[in-house]
Amino acid sequence: MRAATRAVVALLLPWLAAACAGQTNQEFDMRLREMAGSNERALLGGMGRIPDNSYQLDENTKILQWRWDTSYIAGGWAPTYQRVGWGMWMPIGGFPTTLVRQGCIVEWTVIKGNTQSYRWQGSGCNTVTIHATPPPG
Repeated sequence: MRAATRAVVALLLPWLAAACAGQTNQEFDMRLREMAGSNERALLGGMGRIPDNSYQLDENTKILQWRWDTSYIAGGWAPTYQRVGWGMWMPIGGFPTTLVRQGCIVEWTVIKGNTQSYRWQGSGCNTVTIHATPPPG
């Protein structure tokens, strides 16, 4: 009975954690959509930090790219031990910890100083918090 309870908890725990997570991908997209059409200075303030990469495509067009990388270790489950033979113990069940990497990339296309379009990708975008800062002066 105890092993069955552990199995149920192990299966439900990741699902419950996901249900309690912050924003959804739709909310993240809506946050970006609110910045569409702004000038480059307002975009930098809206994103809250300078971009990680910038690419000049032509005289009037550039791509600004922001990256986030979140890594964490998802806990494993220790095995139980059963006695077999004289003084010997054998591990049964259990699973190791797992390294989970969640990344997010946001790219904005800026033409003549104004944002034209954006795209984002990654499994970690729903964990990204954009800290908007007002532009100076």
